[in-house]
Amino acid sequence: MDYDRRMVPIRIHPDSAPSANRRLHERLLTLLTRASAMGVLAGATVTQIDAQAVQRVLTALHKQGLIGAAPVALAPLLKQGPARLDAATAQRMADSVEQLVAVLDDSPVPSSEWAPMRAVFGDEVLGDLLGIAPASLRRYAGAERATPQATAERLHWLAMVVSDLAGSYNDFGMRRWFERPRTQLGGKSPRALLGARWTPDEKGAQQVRRLAATLSGASALAA
Repeated sequence: MDYDRRMVPIRIHPDSAPSANRRLHERLLTLLTRASAMGVLAGATVTQIDAQAVQRVLTALHKQGLIGAAPVALAPLLKQGPARLDAATAQRMADSVEQLVAVLDDSPVPSSEWAPMRAVFGDEVLGDLLGIAPASLRRYAGAERATPQATAERLHWLAMVVSDLAGSYNDFGMRRWFERPRTQLGGKSPRALLGARWTPDEKGAQQVRRLAATLSGASALAA
C-alpha cells in the first residue's frame, strides 16, 4: 500500500452548484470529502457532483466494508444525479446521505486513514497531534502493529476535521490552522486546546471540531 497517497481533491466550481436541491448537494459534498479524508476514495479529482460521482463514492465505501450495497433510497441519484430530482425525492435522499455521513463519522478506518493524514501533516506533526512517537506511527501505518483503539479514534477525528478544512485550506494551511490562536477557542490554538492524550469526546476536541465544521457547512453534522 502507498502510505504517501494524498486525499483525492474535491474541486466543485461554485457555478456548477445547482439552484435546486441545495441541501442534497451539500450533503453529498460532505460525503465525498469525508471519504477522501479517510483515504477511502481513490482516483481522479472530483469536479462535479453527478450520478457518476455518487456511484464512485458508494462503490468505494462498499469495498471498504463501511456500507452494504448502494442504499435503495439513493437509487434515483444513480440514474439522474442530484440536480434533476423533484424536491420531495431530493429531500428523502438528503436524509439518507446524512445518515451515511453519520456512519462515516463513527467509523475509524486506520488502515486507510494513515496515508492521507501522513501526507497532510507529516509524521512529526501527526505524531504530536495523536500523542504518539513517530516510530510508533510508522509501525502502525505500515501494519507492523495493530493501531490501538485510542489512537485510531484520534486519527479518525483528525480525518473528519481535515475533511471540513479541505474546502478552505491546502495542506500547509491546514497545518497552520491547528497552530494559530482562535478567538472562538478563547484565544487558544486548536492544538493547545487539545492538550496531551486527548480524546474525541472531550470538550476541547468537540470545540475544535465544531469550529472546523463551520468552514464546510457541516456544523449540524458535527454537533
